[in-house]
Amino acid sequence: MINEVLQKNKINTDADASIKGLGLQKVRAAQRLLEAVIQEKKALYCMIEHVDDVLQGDWQEEVVKYTAEQNKSYSTGFSMNSHEIKNSLRIFFDAWLGTVEMSESIQFVFYTNTNIKKENKVGIFKDIEVTFPEEPMLQLLKEKRYSEAFPFVLPCFKQYYIEQHGKHLKDTEEIRQFQEILDSMTEEKWKKFFDLIEWNFGEPDEVEVRKNIENLVEQLCVKFDVNGKYVGLITAKILDMIEARKFEKDFLRSIVHVAEVEKLFLLFAQEARVEEKLDPMHGKWDEISCNDVRNLNEKFLSVCAEFEKDLLDELEEEYVEGAYEQRHHQNHRQVKAYNYRVYKTCKKIIDKFLKTHGEKITQVEIEALMDNLTVEANKVIQDKAKTYNVAFEDEDMIRKTIILLFQECYLALDEGGKTDE
Repeated sequence: MINEVLQKNKINTDADASIKGLGLQKVRAAQRLLEAVIQEKKALYCMIEHVDDVLQGDWQEEVVKYTAEQNKSYSTGFSMNSHEIKNSLRIFFDAWLGTVEMSESIQFVFYTNTNIKKENKVGIFKDIEVTFPEEPMLQLLKEKRYSEAFPFVLPCFKQYYIEQHGKHLKDTEEIRQFQEILDSMTEEKWKKFFDLIEWNFGEPDEVEVRKNIENLVEQLCVKFDVNGKYVGLITAKILDMIEARKFEKDFLRSIVHVAEVEKLFLLFAQEARVEEKLDPMHGKWDEISCNDVRNLNEKFLSVCAEFEKDLLDELEEEYVEGAYEQRHHQNHRQVKAYNYRVYKTCKKIIDKFLKTHGEKITQVEIEALMDNLTVEANKVIQDKAKTYNVAFEDEDMIRKTIILLFQECYLALDEGGKTDE
């Protein structure tokens, strides 16, 4: 497999790459992933700084297609003499040699914001009487005019290739093997290799690509019915995911799959739907404060000393169950809004109840009151469910929530239950 082979004999002769081009790598990988989502590709991944600056794997068809991309963000143009060009060719050539099987294919991309410039007579051609082509050699390679380019490009590349590998190999026999590889390359083989390279000069820089991916995110927000306010956040999450994965040592953990990007949009679409039908009263719940620290037993016994212990134990069990269900609800804001609606309904009924009763209340009256609170709160919740997504709609949970409100200081049957809102 390509990812296994390319880890062998890997050398790094471009120390600035990870520092200078990281931003461009991230946005280029993000651009590829977003374009794949738009094109509805389902079997594609990208990663950075593995095999090359950006590696894309595509399993859409029977043959797995890999694209290895070099990213160069510079202020001056490149010629065939440029170290960045020769080093990129060296990386491409090493990746090309014996790295693919019958079920795999690979292509290469050189991507830079700068333009092509003409060569100077330096290096291997410095002291040789030779006339360079009128057009820059990189332009000839880009246009696949190999008969004009090869007499100059190949000697230049071969010298650089041997020099670079020679720096990392002490065994002369190994160096000789690399020379034999170059000597075995026929013109047809060189054409086959260079045909795999896509040369992109004068392309958008990191800032422009960042704007482009935000435009792609906007398009996908429309497609997935996501609120436009999330464009910046989604973009940041994709870029963070790409960068974070480059620190993973395991290959599968280091890739970002197109399905993960699509899932982001689906999650934000779901969030938008939740926000759209979220009861705004969730904010009011946090504004309630109460100094009554008594629990349910103490509150009931303070107004009815004869209240049966067995029934109090049952109420305690219902409280525990209700609290457990609320804690495990997936949307805590919905729970807060739900609690507030139940609380407001019960508070009004209890206030009226206390005006017509003395300081002592019978157990029968309390039980009847609890039933009435449940019925009336249920009416309110069922009505609000027509407009908002409510946390719970069953009457059993409404009763447990009322018990929770008594247990957790919000409701009481005497003056000790006064709250500030």
